[in-house]
Amino acid sequence: MKKPGHEPVGTTLLHPLRMSTQMFGLLLSNAYISVFFRGQIYKGPLKSICVPFLYCHACPGATFACPIGSVQHYLAIHRFPFFIVGHFAVLGLLVGRMACGWLCPIGFLQDALYKIRSRKIRIPRFFSMGPYVVLLLLVLWLPFATSEHWFSKLCPIGTLVAGIPWIAWNPINPETGNPMVTAGTLGALFGVKLLILGGFLYLFIAARRPFCRIACPLGLFLSFFNRISIVQLKVEEDCDQCDMCEKLCPMDIKVYEDPNSCDCVRCLECTACGKVTVEANLPWPRHDLVEEERTAPQLRQNPEYPDSRGRTV
Repeated sequence: MKKPGHEPVGTTLLHPLRMSTQMFGLLLSNAYISVFFRGQIYKGPLKSICVPFLYCHACPGATFACPIGSVQHYLAIHRFPFFIVGHFAVLGLLVGRMACGWLCPIGFLQDALYKIRSRKIRIPRFFSMGPYVVLLLLVLWLPFATSEHWFSKLCPIGTLVAGIPWIAWNPINPETGNPMVTAGTLGALFGVKLLILGGFLYLFIAARRPFCRIACPLGLFLSFFNRISIVQLKVEEDCDQCDMCEKLCPMDIKVYEDPNSCDCVRCLECTACGKVTVEANLPWPRHDLVEEERTAPQLRQNPEYPDSRGRTV
């Protein structure tokens, strides 16, 4: 029920900007236009660089590497991916999961498909354990134990942006003179991949960001940094819990309950409510807070004197 004085939920000024950066992420992931002339995926030096989100590097236009695919590669040959883990740890410490909300093309796809009119569902909280299972089993343990990239074998995103486009196009391989996909190549595993993709496409329409919530291992890794990253959300003390933030949030978070939830993708849509703001969690003390602490004795003696945040003590 709408509380007295509650304004209808609108679109923040950040929304069109965020859509632009998501489109940039999509273009960045598919920048190899020469594939249409050469009929082969890009194998140059940029493939050693990971995009800051999950996207299949076997996609026809992929220019950069998928971070999860790269991690599996190193584990399959029994080496630890120090550079990749360190790179994403730095990213997480700076902005938490912001790449999920501002750059990820799969997040953009989910946001777009959810706008289709249909019966909507809520994903039970229990399924939030899904990314842990995917990360530990399909990304870490099975590749290490079997030297096979099991997450990539089953990933619905890879099926959508790589498997289906290659099969539909099926260009002639310039090195062999034969079609890329030959008769008998597709087996039972591809049927399983299609079933998984079909299930997720339904969920993309029916629920908010289901892949982020129940399957994405990269989002899970970045979520570990949400509470300690430099970019932080803050809810003002006079918040009336009108639930405007939950209506705007693609992850269905009540921001006033947990401003820096591990589920938060830092899309900042909730800042449409003036009670939610962004602040920097810097590792050094802010000058205004140091000054406030220095003058605290005088402030206590004069309760009508406002502090550096505009409050009366």
